[in-house]
Amino acid sequence: MKLKEIIYKNKKIKVHFIKMDDYALYDPNKNYLKIKRGLTKQILGKTLFHEVFHIIMTCNDFQVAPHGEEKVAELTEQYYTILKTNKVLRNIIINCLN
Repeated sequence: MKLKEIIYKNKKIKVHFIKMDDYALYDPNKNYLKIKRGLTKQILGKTLFHEVFHIIMTCNDFQVAPHGEEKVAELTEQYYTILKTNKVLRNIIINCLN
């Protein structure tokens, strides 16, 4: 099972696992997500949630600071939408939790 893309709203974000120093890098202008190759399950799982949240924020043109914690927390409900439509991503995250 290899994660090649994440689909959300009208965006298709290409995913590449590469050798890099940082855990991940999301570029919303080029629609790609680069993830460090060889991460542990736990770090990969946390990194995927972190990057998926960046995707949600960007695709909804949402700035965190002026809205407060509750409004930001409401956006996390979009994880459902992404995980429901991206079986490979969902399975990787479930595997990382085991």
